Amino acid sequence: MRNYIFKVKKIVLTVLGLSCLLLVSCNEDSYLNAIPDNVVALMAVDAEKSGLSISTEDIDTKEKIYFFEMADGTLGMAARYQGHSNGFKTVADKWACGFGDGKMVILGPVLPAQFEEARQRIQRLMEQGEDESIVGKPLLSRVDSLKSPIGLVAQAEAVPEQFAALFTLCAPKNADPSMVYLAAEAELDKGVLRVKGSNFSFNKNLQSAMDGASKVFRPLKGVYKDECEAHLLSVVMNADGSQLLPLMQQNKSLQMLLAGMNAAVDMDNIIRSVDGEMALMLKNGNMDMTMRAQLGKRDFIKDVAYWKSSCPPGSRIIDQGKDKWLYESGDIRFYFEVTPANEFIGRLTHEKGDGEHLVESALEMIRPFTGDLKAVVYQIGTAN
Repeated sequence: MRNYIFKVKKIVLTVLGLSCLLLVSCNEDSYLNAIPDNVVALMAVDAEKSGLSISTEDIDTKEKIYFFEMADGTLGMAARYQGHSNGFKTVADKWACGFGDGKMVILGPVLPAQFEEARQRIQRLMEQGEDESIVGKPLLSRVDSLKSPIGLVAQAEAVPEQFAALFTLCAPKNADPSMVYLAAEAELDKGVLRVKGSNFSFNKNLQSAMDGASKVFRPLKGVYKDECEAHLLSVVMNADGSQLLPLMQQNKSLQMLLAGMNAAVDMDNIIRSVDGEMALMLKNGNMDMTMRAQLGKRDFIKDVAYWKSSCPPGSRIIDQGKDKWLYESGDIRFYFEVTPANEFIGRLTHEKGDGEHLVESALEMIRPFTGDLKAVVYQIGTAN
């Protein structure tokens, strides 16, 4: 009997000990309670390994720092606060910051007149319980499962429309955008932010469809590594164009882009001829784009004569040398060529930089953390 009582006491003490550990753990993780459960994008950063320039005064850098976006476009940050004071302040005249009780929360950008409203919002976030927070939700579990120093999970709807098409290539045509997510692992090295991205869904049927689509992309070999790093923003992949084209055609945004290009230049046939790495690169903020791709075949060259004769009114294709052409239409110029090494090179320019504000605004948001950011390279697939 004494042995039995001893064993029972040992079990009780063990359970109590584990309970204490769990309580401590919950208390330590309480700063996560300040992240709302309905965020559309969540980024986890290891401040000590990420290479980002984050002001870490009174922040426990041994724990992850979380950045998030709410459905209304408000951006936020939550971190474990290790200071001893409580209060609110402004940061860089456009961010509201609350701190105390082991939590630091920043929201913005806000105008001076909106600071009091932001302060109240931060107060509510800092006081909310676990049930109202991201804790225990699939989005947090997914971002914490990413192994890189910078991990991001975002709804497709949270990605700027101009870029969403390329970042959601694996999503089926009629998929609900709120059910399609981007998962990205990023590393910052010498001014270059390298991002490895993929699509996923918490819906099993949708995930199965995207798993099949992702098989189109092959490991990258770094063919265009140097050129991508010399551009402001790049998207690079390795695929058989005959398999890639159907993915692009089912994407509504890319479908419209392809339809516009196909009015004069048969981009479908060009992409279908790709077999290897392909890079789409922006040199500056005005959305001028360069495309380089390894070709498996070059049969489409013989069709250029027909393209010339069938150009829409107000546009034309002009010879620029052997296997080199220039397409002109209004303020659009598209130079394209096929090299002797079976590489396609295309350069699209606009006299009007409609996308300049969008790109520069996005960079303005991240440069305080990245320092001298030279390039962002988004990789679809894996690198060898």
